[in-house]
Amino acid sequence: MLAERLAAYPLLLDELLDTRISGPLPDRAALHAACAETLQIDDTEAALRELNERRLALSFRIALATLDGRQQAVESTRQLAWLAEAVVQTVLHLARSDMLAAHGHVPGGSFAIVGYGSLGGLELGFGSDLDLVFLYDHPPEVDASDGKRPLEAGRWFARLAQKVMALLAAETGAGRLYDIDVRLRPDGGKGALVSSLASYRDYQRDRAWTWEHQALVRARAVAGDAALCDAFAHVRRDTLMRVRDTAQSHEDVRKMRARMRAELDRSDAGRLDLKQGAGGLVDLEFVLQAGVLGLAAQQPQLLDACDTPALIDALARTHWLPDESSAPLHQAHAALVDAGLSCTLDRRPRLLAPTPAIQQARGIIFNAARGQGLTFPLGKDETAL
Repeated sequence: MLAERLAAYPLLLDELLDTRISGPLPDRAALHAACAETLQIDDTEAALRELNERRLALSFRIALATLDGRQQAVESTRQLAWLAEAVVQTVLHLARSDMLAAHGHVPGGSFAIVGYGSLGGLELGFGSDLDLVFLYDHPPEVDASDGKRPLEAGRWFARLAQKVMALLAAETGAGRLYDIDVRLRPDGGKGALVSSLASYRDYQRDRAWTWEHQALVRARAVAGDAALCDAFAHVRRDTLMRVRDTAQSHEDVRKMRARMRAELDRSDAGRLDLKQGAGGLVDLEFVLQAGVLGLAAQQPQLLDACDTPALIDALARTHWLPDESSAPLHQAHAALVDAGLSCTLDRRPRLLAPTPAIQQARGIIFNAARGQGLTFPLGKDETAL
């Protein structure tokens, strides 16, 4: 993949020759600052092009650090998620500026972008798409924006979300920023693109399925107005702290895992789907999500975590996960993430012939699931764990 990128984007040659490339990688604040600097460019198209070039260069540096062993794959996926959130924040600023110029702003209104999946869970791969949900809020007495061409408030926020998506997907000289998936919004593909905070809260309370609450475990606000981001965090906390019937919750988790395995597992007789296969990354995520759903009402500190390593540690501290299982689960997670990231670096599907290390990781995850009464189906490869 790196050779292909060098051929496609010669600007990366400068990055390769930069003496800083072998040193420490930028931290979260530096990644955000690098992206935010592009906002000094007046022209939106030029700013977007520069933002994409910076994203590409920073991704390239992360890839090199992964390949030469300077950092673990788990850390690389975290950095890629930080980079993506910085890009989303910058694009939101560009989109909002365009909306203000054309239609004014909604007085007292606020907007937030929630990252689900690998973005929310700080485990983004090279080439991964972004799972996003858009929220808005405004005072009840305000029904429109205040510009020369005013829009009804809900329509204004819908237009803002559409503009964010268009900018993220726009083709520039450095390719597009990210592919976007918005199917995790309330009511999925049938639902509105943007949800008011009140309707989102009501949906999570009254109509969301258990699997949607599972997805909420890994969700976090990644961009937008601070007050609305905080309000989302409160909705997430209130939703996940609901007292549940543990037996029914576990059954819902098992059924959804079986359904996903049947529909999404690409494993075959000789290769394992590292994400969806038996004993793979999603099995581990489901175990941890089941733990959070069952315990959060009594152990609200669990909700401070949204990524797999932090969730393992948090559940171990409650003793829901046995103390002796914590280190092996971290090792299993790291082994699968490392193998998967190597695949995405080469633009290969995450399908591999199981190595001894991968088989060991699968066994650890399978045993953790079984220990909590969450025996998931073996899957298409029918490999004994």
